Amino acid sequence: MIHLISLGIVVISALLWRIRGGLWKEYIPANKIWYALFFGLCGYFHFGNIQSAVIGFICCYASYQLYGWGLYIGRLLEGGKLNPNLVQYRECELIDDLLYSCRISFKGKNVWLYEYPKLFGFCGTTLTGLIISFLWGLYFGSLPLMLSGHAMGVCYWLGGKLEKLKAQGKSGWNWGEYLFGGAMGAWLALAAL
Repeated sequence: MIHLISLGIVVISALLWRIRGGLWKEYIPANKIWYALFFGLCGYFHFGNIQSAVIGFICCYASYQLYGWGLYIGRLLEGGKLNPNLVQYRECELIDDLLYSCRISFKGKNVWLYEYPKLFGFCGTTLTGLIISFLWGLYFGSLPLMLSGHAMGVCYWLGGKLEKLKAQGKSGWNWGEYLFGGAMGAWLALAAL
């Protein structure tokens, strides 16, 4: 029975993360809220009280609504120039300050991470996932869940590869949302059950 419940959490998580990303947004009002409600419900069953469910809902919703990450996913999947001096090339101050300052110096020449937009996007997406999952892990008191978001970069990168096999649009963002939602659902099931 526990395996069926875990599988259900993974499937629901994948679907709701994709809905959060815009699937059926013309039919589903407030598409950003449903994943957080699901997360709060998992918290309710884990902790056994409504107060924990409300805290879980707020924790989850805040984790993915604090800032945007479209720049990172866009660069990961599509490439494109980056300019650290222009505001339109910034998403999250914490992540941007780290990534735009990354460089390798070799024989007096500096090579900056932002000169490699796909790698920059991968790093930004991965750090975004870590911030999201860190808050979730704090809520459940689970170190593995805290660190699980590092899979976000890989999930969206794989989404870009799947897009080449079966196109869903948005250069693989859609596939990445399903993959990351499913991966987070697996970690959520481990923490909540």
